[in-house]
Amino acid sequence: MIRAEDVAATLERGRRNAEVRMTETVEVGTFKDDVDSDGAPIRVPVVTRYSGIGRIKYESLTLTDTDKSAQVVAVQRPLLSIPVTSPRLHDGDEVKVTASASDGLLVDRTYSVEGAPQAGQTTSHRYPLKELS
Repeated sequence: MIRAEDVAATLERGRRNAEVRMTETVEVGTFKDDVDSDGAPIRVPVVTRYSGIGRIKYESLTLTDTDKSAQVVAVQRPLLSIPVTSPRLHDGDEVKVTASASDGLLVDRTYSVEGAPQAGQTTSHRYPLKELS
């Protein structure tokens, strides 16, 4: 017989293990266009919903074909995982990767949140993303 205490302990271990794999630092919220001190265009935060550890994962290297308005478009679906203790993100929030201990190519990439996370007994909140840059 599985006890509720065992399930809770297993879930907590899974959450700790998931956080260990979160090697990116992300800033999530709303941003606006601005310029830096040299006059170069930049995006600056207006509202920050979450800033901290995360994990950007591309589900597959395989491109998925979709048919939109009689055009076949190939897309990859990245995901953002953040701790379950994080605040909820909203559709359209921008995600900026500010650092990565595992993949330098992710730094400065930006994404848009494209849906709600999985819910229930999960080890992290996983948000579907659309890559912006």
